[in-house]
Amino acid sequence: MVPACVATGASLLSEIQPRGYSAHWQVTVDQRMNNTDSRPNPSSDSAAPFADVRERGSADYLLRTIQQHHVQLSFMADTKANIIITVTSIVMTLALGRINDPLLCWSALILIVFSLLALLTAILAILPKFHSAGVSESTRPDEFNLLFFGHFMNVDEAAFQRKLATSMQSDGGIYRLLSHDLYSLGSYLGRHKYPFLRMSYRFFLSGFVIAAVVQMAIFVMQWSR
Repeated sequence: MVPACVATGASLLSEIQPRGYSAHWQVTVDQRMNNTDSRPNPSSDSAAPFADVRERGSADYLLRTIQQHHVQLSFMADTKANIIITVTSIVMTLALGRINDPLLCWSALILIVFSLLALLTAILAILPKFHSAGVSESTRPDEFNLLFFGHFMNVDEAAFQRKLATSMQSDGGIYRLLSHDLYSLGSYLGRHKYPFLRMSYRFFLSGFVIAAVVQMAIFVMQWSR
């Protein structure tokens, strides 16, 4: 049989323990809230418009997938440009060997001209094109990309580290940094790489079509005589 004093003590302990645990939990929550409020608040310029975006795996996966996709597109464009450079060099070499042939001289000349245009535009597609965006401690141009070497190469290391640390103070700042780098990569592909690549393939295809039409016309004229 359990003594009455032991039962009474156990009852009091069972009533006191949840209250103490609840008070401890409330203190812990308050401390976390205070620590969260005491974190450095980055400037709206470094985090906007991602200031209210929480860090989560789905957002990280989305940015990483899009960036890998654009890097793959850049690699594909370089590969296609290299193919055009190789093929047009071969075509120009073969066409130069037929330039003295009376029946093939005009079609060979057309192939040489259009192949040369395709070669030049393919070289422009893979030619590195960037300008160094000027930056100082107080000003930063809108096109300045902190993750691109062509922009931060003229910035001293201390200023670069300060700007990078400011952007890393919050998840919104990191997302803004990554999204700006992604936009810069896509803009470069859309403005400086794929337009020249499209022109190169059009010149190459147009040269073959025009040369074939001219050569067929020459053969028809020869047969009609």
